[in-house]
Amino acid sequence: MRVPIVRYTGLALSALLLSAVPKATGSAQGKPPAVAGISLGMSAPEVRVALGGPEVQQTSLGMRFWEFRGRGITVIWREDAPGANGIVVSKRVAGEMNGVRVGDAARSISSRWGPPLRIRQSGRFLDFSGNGWTLSAEIAGGRAVEITLLAAR
Repeated sequence: MRVPIVRYTGLALSALLLSAVPKATGSAQGKPPAVAGISLGMSAPEVRVALGGPEVQQTSLGMRFWEFRGRGITVIWREDAPGANGIVVSKRVAGEMNGVRVGDAARSISSRWGPPLRIRQSGRFLDFSGNGWTLSAEIAGGRAVEITLLAAR
C-alpha cells in the first residue's frame, strides 16, 4: 500500500515552518527529548538498530521520511544535514516525549513542558522550543493527536 505524498509534503512544510521558531526561549526545555530509543542527530544505522527498518520511505522538498506505522513514528532526514532532523509521533504506543504522549489532555502539556512559545491556528498547535530544537503538539478534541520534534536550523 502506498502512502500519498500529500502527508509527507504536509510534514515537510511543518518542518520548514517550525525551523523558523527562535532557537532559544524562556521555556524550561533543556536537552531534546527522545522517544522509543531515538533522538535528534542519530544516524540511519542507529535508528535502524532502535526501530528496525522503516515500513515506508518517501522523499519530498529535500527531506526523506522513514515511517514506522506500527509504532506511530516518522523520522525526518534533511538532505543537507547529517543525522535525524525530526521525529513525529502519531500514536500513543510510540511512548512519551518529556512526559507527554499522544492522547494526553492539552491542559496537561503545559504542566509538563511549561508555557508554549507560540499558539498557532486558534490553539490547534502548541509550540515549545529548547536550545537548538522545537517541539510542537497538535491538538484536536482537547487532546494531543501528534507530537513533532525538530532540530533548529
